[in-house]
Amino acid sequence: MHSRIFQVSTTEIAPSDYIQPDDVSDQLCDNGVADYVDDVEDRAEELKYLMGSFKNIFVKGPGQFSFQIAEGGKEHYFKPGYKRFRELCAQMTTLSLDAFIGKESGPENKPMSLLMYELDEAYEAKFGYYIYEDDTLEPLSEWLRNADNGVTYYFGNVLDYHF
Repeated sequence: MHSRIFQVSTTEIAPSDYIQPDDVSDQLCDNGVADYVDDVEDRAEELKYLMGSFKNIFVKGPGQFSFQIAEGGKEHYFKPGYKRFRELCAQMTTLSLDAFIGKESGPENKPMSLLMYELDEAYEAKFGYYIYEDDTLEPLSEWLRNADNGVTYYFGNVLDYHF
């Protein structure tokens, strides 16, 4: 499967400063997230798709390739994950010792390892979009938690990664 890495900054990014696959490949491939990182075919289309998909989270900024976090955008983005996180936490309280050990299935007839994976993914999607800002690569959810409302962000390059 494929996902994207979006380069952003609080200042405009010159094309000569766009990230390249080699700039982030080691970070994603060494930690088991990706098999490879590559260029995308159409940067503008990728950005258009992102903005359309995240219309309640991001709003267009003053520049052609800029955006801001929408009012209530963080809440809109995190609400489904928060709901699933709380559901899983509640289910975990019913977990038997045998399920914890691995002798039997846990809630939803799932092994403990799968429940922990789902809990982790509800908090932070490690196989989804990534943001590259100021030489730091992090999952979109982690970046969004720390991003500032009211700040204009500018897009740089967009990369594809396969996992």
